[in-house]
Amino acid sequence: MVHVFDMQPGKVQIPVETPERNERFMNPARGEEGVRAVSAWRDGARRSVPEELPKVLVADKPRKTWPDAFTGWHGILVVSGRARDVIERFDPGLHQFFEVPLRTKRGVEIEGPWFIVNVTVRQSSIVVEKSRVLANDDFPDTLCSFWVNSTTKDVVVDTKRLFPDIHFWREARFEGSRLGSDASVAALKEAGVKFFPSYRATNLADVETK
Repeated sequence: MVHVFDMQPGKVQIPVETPERNERFMNPARGEEGVRAVSAWRDGARRSVPEELPKVLVADKPRKTWPDAFTGWHGILVVSGRARDVIERFDPGLHQFFEVPLRTKRGVEIEGPWFIVNVTVRQSSIVVEKSRVLANDDFPDTLCSFWVNSTTKDVVVDTKRLFPDIHFWREARFEGSRLGSDASVAALKEAGVKFFPSYRATNLADVETK
């Protein structure tokens, strides 16, 4: 079965600054280059290039504990070494991982390792007409978003459209989406990895038999 990760910023975003990267990209000469780099990791538009990524992440505020997965500014996705190990076990060599130090503003390193991850794999399985979705009127086939509230569980998927050997992916046509297989989510929980909250999508076959 398919799990939909709840990527609402209020639940999974932790402010981390990238001052070193800002110095390199936040200027008129490289502005467009910086935007394209952000689009790569935020939207999975393409594979990221190491030179485009932050060399260090600086936590906006101190925390007693850190989750194994969170998003930062501009949709950057960060996972712990433990989370990376599980993802790599299921999708070996498929996704991009870039190790990066995570520090406090005083320069104290937060125990890791930590990785920026770019999930560039896309699959198309959501049955739009049976799911609660928001469509962009200007680009209905390419720019959409769906509700990912883990209490409503209102996404229907056709598992026949999925490749059985891919366990983490973005849903094609839906911005900001992250999905995973039942087996991979179970493995994350078994390993004690505090990953993104998720819920099981409804299988189209189950809807059609009712």
